[in-house]
Amino acid sequence: MERVRVALVGAGRTGTAFLREMLKYDYVEVLGVSDLEENAPGMVLARERNIETTPDPMELLGLGERIDILVDLSGDLEFKRRIKEYFERIDNTHTIIMHELIARLCISLATRQNHLLPTVHPEDTGIGY
Repeated sequence: MERVRVALVGAGRTGTAFLREMLKYDYVEVLGVSDLEENAPGMVLARERNIETTPDPMELLGLGERIDILVDLSGDLEFKRRIKEYFERIDNTHTIIMHELIARLCISLATRQNHLLPTVHPEDTGIGY
């Protein structure tokens, strides 16, 4: 069975909801979760499921092309820039960087909402810098 390997940055409200949905499917392998807050709900959930956690998102990026999709729900515009610079520096053309809007859409569809899950990072738009 083909599996998608995912790393998640940002384990607050949106990140936790997204993680819960991903954990329902055998074809999704969550490689790791990062949040600056060690006790963020998604970090706790990840540890309960024996998924690697780290407060340093750059540690996750060190997995390089093992990551198929990097889900960036941090809302940190500076970090978004650093992700792109790091992947360019190591010539990682494999990993897809998934924006918060796409995650909110996926969660809303998966949980059959009649509205789009609201953003907690309204300033995080587009691909950044």
